[in-house]
Amino acid sequence: MADYQQAFEYAFALDLTDSSEIQIHLNDLPLWKMLKRNGFSQEELYAIFNGLYGLELWRILRGAQIFDQKTAGLLLLIASKGLLQDLIRELQYFLGLEQSTEMCSSTVQHLNSMPACKVQQWLSASLAYYELVSDRRSLTHEKFSGKGAVKGGIVPNIGILTV
Repeated sequence: MADYQQAFEYAFALDLTDSSEIQIHLNDLPLWKMLKRNGFSQEELYAIFNGLYGLELWRILRGAQIFDQKTAGLLLLIASKGLLQDLIRELQYFLGLEQSTEMCSSTVQHLNSMPACKVQQWLSASLAYYELVSDRRSLTHEKFSGKGAVKGGIVPNIGILTV
């Protein structure tokens, strides 16, 4: 079973030393900045994010039931970016499960039975894809804001990324 603290340390960092890491830099989160401006110390903020924010995401993704530690860390990272429901729905579709957008016991069971390296590749590629789409959308939105939908815009579909 995956360990929450290891997953948290994998997904989040106070200071990134390697720019190739896919972690979230905690100091850059808007909520972190707002709480910092309101007088919370670095240690208090870390305790809040570790003990409440990350722990709630861990509960939602059923991290303790996932066998592979790196897979659990990637899922925590994905959840923190707000992409977990979309990825779960895509995974459930791929596996032929009822699509609920929630990490049900069947989804966890299938994740645990699949080769961990394949799941990690799929999660990493999906994360990169969604970030690319998000960056593209924000650029398109800034460029064409106020003019309605952009014809031919990118529509997220990670169905092409299979395990």
